[in-house]
Amino acid sequence: MNRNKIIKYVFRALLGILFLLSATAKLVGIDAFEIYLFSFGWFGLGSAYLLARLVIAAEYTLGILLIANFYPRLAFWGSLAMLCSFSFFLAGLLLAGNQDNCHCFGEWVDLNPKQSLLKNAGMLVLLLLSAGVPAFRVKHKALWLTLACVVPLATVLIVSPPDNWRYDSYARHELVNEQALQEAIEAGTLPASVANGDHVVCFYSLKCHYCKMSAQKLMTLGARGEFSPAPIIAIFGRGDNPDPAPFLEETGFQPDEVHFIEPADFLRITNGAYPVILVMHDGAVVEKYNYRNLH
Repeated sequence: MNRNKIIKYVFRALLGILFLLSATAKLVGIDAFEIYLFSFGWFGLGSAYLLARLVIAAEYTLGILLIANFYPRLAFWGSLAMLCSFSFFLAGLLLAGNQDNCHCFGEWVDLNPKQSLLKNAGMLVLLLLSAGVPAFRVKHKALWLTLACVVPLATVLIVSPPDNWRYDSYARHELVNEQALQEAIEAGTLPASVANGDHVVCFYSLKCHYCKMSAQKLMTLGARGEFSPAPIIAIFGRGDNPDPAPFLEETGFQPDEVHFIEPADFLRITNGAYPVILVMHDGAVVEKYNYRNLH
């Protein structure tokens, strides 16, 4: 392979590495990526779970094909299609004035749509500069192509199965200490409104990452009419700085009531694991969820 072809391959390999890094970043932060896709309201929650994993698997496959270089034309056109699709999506966000992290590199790097478009432009340049690189000679190319497509998807599904595949398993966990909950209601530790009528009662920690994502998911489900329309009561553990404003601003969470209780009571009710979301009627628990099985 002459010098010019080597340079072309280097550009192609760099692009492949970027796809692999992008996929890995999304997989590591897949919970946030799922909620991001779901927040647009285009898909159901189960579809958002699956789409997130398909995108990640596709990026892994393209990264492998670009570096392995045994089907250069397929890798070229597949990469071009993905980058153009992402770019059209980002352009739409930009026109809509959206400045949120678009999760192109998960939560590793916070990129807004404009920055991500510039990143995609750089990746397109790498792709075009690598055009015309000759294929590596590999035996059983069809077999390797099948493995490059199947193994990433299977790996992603094994490493991070969609939550809706495991709802029954989550439901068997003891999500709330109902005896401690009733004692807290009777002692006045929890607001009296909890014991009267229908309410969604959320036990959140102000600093808990999954509590924040749970609040975002709950708001999206409620806006789409896919969760109980009952008033929401937020219960936070009282910390050194009990100010819910940053939590509410970051998540868009809009509870009807906000209350704080002592950490010992909070931990006893939640069994030390949170978030806990309860659908309650006259003080009795009707449904109980954590982040994973909230749907």
